[in-house]
Amino acid sequence: MPAPNDASVFGSELHILASEVGTLRLSDGLVDLFIQSRERYAWPKKQTAQESQQEVIDIEQQFHILTANVDDENAQLIVQRMSTWGGNNATAKHAISCASRAQKHEFARLIIELLSPSTIKSALRGLAGQPGVDLVMATKIYRFCVPRAGAAIDRHCSYFFNSLWDRRVPEAPRACTQFRREWTNGKHHTTRLATFSKTVREWNLDQYLDCYLPLLAAIAGSLNSTVGGFRCAASANRKAWRPADVEMAAYQWWSRNGPR
Repeated sequence: MPAPNDASVFGSELHILASEVGTLRLSDGLVDLFIQSRERYAWPKKQTAQESQQEVIDIEQQFHILTANVDDENAQLIVQRMSTWGGNNATAKHAISCASRAQKHEFARLIIELLSPSTIKSALRGLAGQPGVDLVMATKIYRFCVPRAGAAIDRHCSYFFNSLWDRRVPEAPRACTQFRREWTNGKHHTTRLATFSKTVREWNLDQYLDCYLPLLAAIAGSLNSTVGGFRCAASANRKAWRPADVEMAAYQWWSRNGPR
C-alpha cells in the first residue's frame, strides 16, 4: 500500500483562491487558521507558546551571530543546535557531536553555500547527505540561518500542504504540494516525508524549492496585506508574516488536528 499523499480534513471552507487581479488569496477560514495556529505555536508540546516562541527568537539571534563568521566550530554548533531543537534521535545527535575535522569543515562549506541564493539547492543536498542530517533537518538549518526566506519542511507541514487545495485555477483545482511520503513501519499507521532513495529525496528537494517556499512566501504576503501580522506570544508584539511563520502555523495545526 502506498503512503497517503493527502487527507480530506480541511473541508470546503479552507482553501487558496485567486483574487480579482489573479494573485493569491486565502479563504476567510484559512486566514483564521493561520493566525490562531501561529499565535499558539508551541514546540515541543510540553512548552507554553510563550516559552516556545521565545526559544525560536533566541535561536534566530544565536544563528545571526554564528553565520556572521562561519568557521568549522561555529558550523558544528549550528548543526548541533538544530539537531537538539529539531528532535533528532540519539544516533543522529551522536554522529553530529562526534563529527571529524573534515566533517566540520564540510558543515562550514555547506552552510556558507546555504547563505547564498544561487547555491541553496546544492547546499541542502549536501547537508542532507551528512551523517546525522537528513532533508528535514537540512531545511530546519536553512530556516534559522536565513529566517526571512527559509522555512522547514517536516511530516506535519508536508501533510498539511499536500492536503490543502489550491483553487486559483478553477478548471483544475489541485493540492498545493506533492511531497512524497512513506510509511514509518510495516503497520501503515504513521507516515513521514520520504527520503528512502536519492530519486525521491531529489523530488522532495525540488518540491521544497520550486513549490513550497514560493507558496509560503505568497501566503505570507497575502496575510500581511490583509490582516497585518500576528501577535507573538513571547514579546506580545505584532509581527509581519514570513514563510517560516506560515510553516509554524501549519505545523501547529496539523500536529494537533491532522491524522498521523
